[in-house]
This record gives sequence, structure tokens and C-alpha cells, in this order.
Amino acid sequence: MSKLLELLEKLVRAIFGPGDKQDTGEATPPPAVPKAEAVTGWQGGPPYRFVDVSRYQGKITLDGWRKVKAAGYKGAMLKTVSTNRKLSKRADGLYIDPTFETNYRNAKAAGLDVGVYYYTYATSEAMADAELALLRQAARGKEFSLPVCVDVEENKLKQLSTLDLSNLTAYALEQVERMGFYAQLYTYTGYKYELDMARLSSRWDVWLADYTGETPNVTFNYNAHQHTSKGAVPGISGNVDLNVTTLNYPRIIRKKGLTRLREGV
Repeated sequence: MSKLLELLEKLVRAIFGPGDKQDTGEATPPPAVPKAEAVTGWQGGPPYRFVDVSRYQGKITLDGWRKVKAAGYKGAMLKTVSTNRKLSKRADGLYIDPTFETNYRNAKAAGLDVGVYYYTYATSEAMADAELALLRQAARGKEFSLPVCVDVEENKLKQLSTLDLSNLTAYALEQVERMGFYAQLYTYTGYKYELDMARLSSRWDVWLADYTGETPNVTFNYNAHQHTSKGAVPGISGNVDLNVTTLNYPRIIRKKGLTRLREGV
């Protein structure tokens, strides 16, 4: 008899749905955080998630960026300036990433927050000034609601002493601030030995790359975490860097009025 009742109950549910339990007013338990969104070191629900891209991700269409947003990513950090003598038409090898303009336009149109980073090879203030001048050119007329970041990770910079590289990094960050932007330093966990991170992180925001799958083993402050370089994101081909932060950068940056290039400085 019990089996017959069980069978009848299943039949009723199949025909009429789950019954009255959904209308009891009981709170529905929150869904488990998908594995792709669960990042070690961040508590609670999924934090603000963003991607960073460059020419290595190829062409990303407007529809592609819409898929990125639909997948739960709220922002994108776009590469602007770097050095590559094969791609550059300049004697110093500097160039603006060929995907930057299209990515900026499409990511903004898709409703994502946008910021930028540039990959530095500078070993002197003169070289830094050349990179920063091209960054200024790329940023002109743009509006950013995420940071403008100096990417310090190049092995060739290790020829400098910790003091000299830290001073040069501070110089670049100060110039980004003078441009009128929210300056940020990007580096990775192992590079902490090349920089005075206690000094730099006490003044500037840090975006830290660490792919260990554990909370980064560092003693300095950081607010953004790049937790993998092999993410898969709808709308983007190949591997993608994935990042999380608990800060509301758009609100902070807009409140401070740091969204646009400050001309004439």
C-alpha cells in the first residue's frame, strides 16, 4: 500500500507541480556558489568579478562582451600600452594594444565597468615618461570606472635594486594620479621580493596575481586578486585572467571624480 501511495504522490506532483510548499513563505536557501565562482580567501557570496584582456584574447565582439556580462562579470581591465618591436612603429618599441579601442567601445556598450593597465619595461624615469605619454594618448576621451594600473612584473626589471625599482614604480603611480585617475599597482606574489610592497601598498591600491588556489601568503595589503590565468568565459576565446575584489571601485572612483584624463597637467 505504501508503494502505491508513493506512486500516486509522484503522479500528482508530475501533473500539478510541487504542491503548496513553494507558497509557505519559508525562505529559500541561497544556491551554492558555483565552483568557478568560489575563490579561496573570499568569504560569503561571490565578490565583484572582473576579467582582464589584451590582444592575446583576440577579437571580442559586442555580443561577446554581452555574454561576459551575462556570465556574472561586472568589469574588464583592458591592456593599453606595452613594448614589442615587432608590433610597434616607433623606435622605442612602444605600442597601444591593437584590441584596446574595440574592447573599450564594446565592453562599455555591453554595460561593463572598464579600467586599463599598461605593462611597463621602464628602467628609468625617461622610459617611464614615454610609456605614460602613450597611456595618456590612449586614455584621452575615455571614461574609466575601474583603476588605471601600472603592471610591474617584467623579469628585465629585476636588474634594478629593490629601492630603485620601488622608486620608479612610485614615480609611475604618481604620474597616473596626476593624470586624474585612480592609480593601482599590479604584480604577482613572487615579485614581492623585487619591490618594497609595505611602502607601496601603504599608499596605493594593489591588484595581486596569485594562482596557488589559497589565500596569498603576503603581509601587505591588496584589494584585488587575480586568481587564475586559465579561466573560461563565455564570449571570449581561449584562456582568460579572472579576478575578484571586495571593493566597489566604480562607486569609489566616481565619488572621487577620477574617471577622466585631467588635461593640461
